[in-house]
Amino acid sequence: MNILVLFGGKSSEHDISVITALQAINAIDKVKYNVIPVYVTREGKWLTGEKLLFKETYLNFNEKNFKEVSLNFCKSEIEIKKVISKKIKVDCALLCLHGLNGEDGTVQGALELANIPYTSSNVLGSSVCMDKIIMKDIFKANNMSIVDYVWFTREEFEANEDEILDKIYSKIDYPYIVKPCSLGSSIGISKCECEDDLIYAIEVACKYDSRIIVEKAVENLREINCACIGYGNKVRTSMLEEPVSWNKFLSFKDKYLSFSKSATRGEPNLEEDIKEKIKETAIKAFISTCQSGVVRIDFLLDSLSGELFINEINTIPGSLANYLFPEHFGKLIDELITLAIKRENDKKKNNFSYKSAALFEYIKNSGKMGTKNIKKIRTNV
Repeated sequence: MNILVLFGGKSSEHDISVITALQAINAIDKVKYNVIPVYVTREGKWLTGEKLLFKETYLNFNEKNFKEVSLNFCKSEIEIKKVISKKIKVDCALLCLHGLNGEDGTVQGALELANIPYTSSNVLGSSVCMDKIIMKDIFKANNMSIVDYVWFTREEFEANEDEILDKIYSKIDYPYIVKPCSLGSSIGISKCECEDDLIYAIEVACKYDSRIIVEKAVENLREINCACIGYGNKVRTSMLEEPVSWNKFLSFKDKYLSFSKSATRGEPNLEEDIKEKIKETAIKAFISTCQSGVVRIDFLLDSLSGELFINEINTIPGSLANYLFPEHFGKLIDELITLAIKRENDKKKNNFSYKSAALFEYIKNSGKMGTKNIKKIRTNV
């Protein structure tokens, strides 16, 4: 099977995507699968070449060493551009993209048009979970507990800062967590204890997104993560994970640059009923947001009150959350590919065609179109 491994991307999480892809390529069964690495540059160009398999390549990347790639729509192919273009049939795409232009439904839509199965959630599931505001609305609609929050646009803040601050103060109290609406990996996120911190945090978040969320920070915070893998209503959960951070929420550096086992406490010490509630809520969130493949769902726990809040769903988690599952990463990739192909086969059962008399009646009732008018239309086009 030809497996397209897609990574990089026009995203602030570009580098993390490269790490995820290199880990996945290293783990995948090379006997069972023919790996086709496709690196998406920061400018959005798709490139391929054998050197993409080596981590040293990315320290001094040179586009001239690689061939450009494009999707061949409807034929489940990619086309490698060179003197004589080469077309390759793709059996499945292993998505290792993170953030915007990769985890938000855009690439998923392109692969849908190309009829290529892919390992992440579909267009709908990807897009709603990339938008934290819509995601929270779905959580609320399905009776899942979330922290109090307000949201506003960058334009609103720039036009009337005092009005936005009053809106925040009237609904929630300090401390706050300020976030861009559509980013992951803790980029642009700040914790605020006073007004000066809040204004600065909003200004930082505004550099990354046009919509901003301000949440009530959870006191006595423990962050608990749970991954899910599945498709439709058949979902299984992973072990739970408790990350560790000096500032009580995970920064970008904590998540990806510490390279230390101290960045996680591993399986958290929790009451069994809380563990069960986390796993039940994770499955409920997976199903209600139309997820498939592997996702990581993050929870916030007040260690004193016992209050539990669902925070967010990461539809293509870093390292594909392989470290939360007991099986070898390669086996997890096998399962993701199997699920992706099953979903594509299920889609083929749907009838996308419906023949009606509408076009015939339109042509019949609108009369003949003269040659003069046809020429005029062609000229305008």
